[in-house]
Amino acid sequence: MTDTIQAINSPTLSQALAAFVNELLPGNAEWPSGATLGIQHPMLERLVAQNDENALLGLAQSLETIGAPFAGLDAKARATAVEEMETSEPNRFQWLRIAAYQAYYENPAIVALIDARGTPYKLRPHVQGYDQPKFDLATQTPKHGRGSWTRISDVKPVDISGLNLDTKITTKWGLQR
Repeated sequence: MTDTIQAINSPTLSQALAAFVNELLPGNAEWPSGATLGIQHPMLERLVAQNDENALLGLAQSLETIGAPFAGLDAKARATAVEEMETSEPNRFQWLRIAAYQAYYENPAIVALIDARGTPYKLRPHVQGYDQPKFDLATQTPKHGRGSWTRISDVKPVDISGLNLDTKITTKWGLQR
């Protein structure tokens, strides 16, 4: 447990993960890097929430194995180090990559940047949703000849009385589940 506490409190873990994140999301003149946004912090929170505090020790050891925070390494050596983790620990690498991307695109600064570029993007789309234009039968009806659709006015109820949906088996194994 002492090792785990040291990993949690270690500025080296935060620095190593920030350097790792910058290799995944380096940023450029238009987009901030992942570490600039501090996405390593929500990544650590997710790691602990999905596992426990002991997962921090495993992460710290993995990052140390590849030489993070990459002090003195050039761009090619840093990329090689990250590729080493991708090869040697594919599950951990995949989790870190997905967590980094999620934290990046959930960041309010990135949401605002995407939205400002003309692509509707909201931090919490479930609150108001996205604008959906009214369906236009003249322009949105498929013309490819595949499939079909039925007008709502042509839909008729189906007689389900013969299915015995009120039996004990259906109630127990269907409706109550």
